[in-house]
Amino acid sequence: MSGRFRMIVGAALTLIISHGDLAAENGPQLRIGHYSTGTGLMGFVIDRMGTPIKLRFDGSDEILAVTAEPAPYNSITLKRDDGVSVLRIYETGRILVFSDKLSGGSADAYRDQEAEPLVVKKATKEQAETEAESLGRKLRGAGAPALTISLDAPRLSDDSAAWSAMADAIAVTGSTLEQMLTSPIAREIIAAKLRRVVIRDADQVDVKLADDALIVEVKAKEAVTGRPSSARLKSAIGDLL
Repeated sequence: MSGRFRMIVGAALTLIISHGDLAAENGPQLRIGHYSTGTGLMGFVIDRMGTPIKLRFDGSDEILAVTAEPAPYNSITLKRDDGVSVLRIYETGRILVFSDKLSGGSADAYRDQEAEPLVVKKATKEQAETEAESLGRKLRGAGAPALTISLDAPRLSDDSAAWSAMADAIAVTGSTLEQMLTSPIAREIIAAKLRRVVIRDADQVDVKLADDALIVEVKAKEAVTGRPSSARLKSAIGDLL
C-alpha cells in the first residue's frame, strides 16, 4: 500500500461517520453508525472499530467484510469479496452507497442512528449442527427435495468458538440457496444436480462442486472474512451448475 493511499484511507475513514451539527456535538468522529439514503429506501450499519471494515444492510443478517481501494477525488471505495463496490467515502465525509435498487445506481447516505458493533452470533457445535439439519429441511421444502446439509470440521474441538463462524456460514449459504430456489430455472437445476451441501473448515475460502455435492470451504477461525459472501456464493454456484 502506497503512502499516498494510506493517507487517503486514513483521512476518509476519519470522516466516515457524521456531518453537520452532529459532528460538532460529538467531537471526534464516530467509528460506527447506521446510515440511510435521503429517500429512506436503503439503510446500513458500517463498523470500522477493527479490521476488517464491516457492513450490514437493513433487512439482512449477513455481515460483509469489505476492503478499501483508492478512488477518484481523494476518496476510497469499499468492495465486497466478489469485487463489487458497495460504498464510496470522500475526505469531506460524504458517503455514497451503490445498489441496483437505487435510481441511477447510487445515492448519498447520512448518519441517522447509533449502532452496535457487527459481530457474528455465538453458537455451539450442537447449535451449528441443529441449524444445518433445519436448513436442509427448509431447502427440501423449497424445491430441492433430495438436498442435505452437513458440516465437515474435524479440526474443531467441541467447545471451539469457531463453531459460531460455521453457523454463520450455514446461514449465509442457506439464504443464498433459498433465494436461488425462488427462480424456476435455478430450482430445476439445483434439484437435478445437487444432493449435498458441505460446509467445510479449510485453509482457504472457496466454493466448488464435487459430483453431486456443493463444497463451501471456510476458515472457521476467521469470522466473517473466513467465508464467502452471499453474492460470491450466488455467482460461484451459478457458474458451477
